[in-house]
Amino acid sequence: MSSLDFLKYGLVHVAALFNVSGMFFRDQLLLRALILVSTLLYIVYYLIIPPTPLWDAIAWCVVLIGVNSVVMVLIALDRRTFRITDPELRLFKSLLTFSPGEFRRLMKLARWQQAHEPQTLTVEGKPAEALFFLIDGTVNVYKQERSFSVPPGIFIGEIGFLLDRPASATVRLQAGARYVEWSREQLTLLLKKHPSLKTALEARLNIDLASKVAVA
Repeated sequence: MSSLDFLKYGLVHVAALFNVSGMFFRDQLLLRALILVSTLLYIVYYLIIPPTPLWDAIAWCVVLIGVNSVVMVLIALDRRTFRITDPELRLFKSLLTFSPGEFRRLMKLARWQQAHEPQTLTVEGKPAEALFFLIDGTVNVYKQERSFSVPPGIFIGEIGFLLDRPASATVRLQAGARYVEWSREQLTLLLKKHPSLKTALEARLNIDLASKVAVA
């Protein structure tokens, strides 16, 4: 088989193989990279195999390459931890379920707080206006005449937030505790705009629920 015959009969199949191979990967960056290679091979085929180049098909392939390239850059930027401060980076490493891009969106609404005196964050049976994450300090939980302590590195008010109902327990911080606070209303609107962020947050909240059940 001559080189021309290989190009004529093999190139389009190689291009299709790259395209199909991409569908086996869940990683969006790798999937799109394989589709990009496939599209470039199709352009070569459309240029040299037909009697005259298929300019319409080539034009749409170029558009596909442009769109795909832009999305690949956005995905790559979303995975980088640039523009995250050192305190935020420590918090990011403890949250586990978020990509850097999702974390940056979450932190745009965050307020860093410190309890200068004993402070009550939620009251059992009453709506909580915010979701909290305890960075460090002592926290006591009071629920149906029972009380227990929970360690730092957890969310507070997650049951009310997840189920849209009043707080299930009273939570009190001791002086010196540091935490991050998100307005419930603002956070709900943000999650509606970014479903992947909602999935990541719910996954992390479920981890906290499991740990609290074990402690209780």
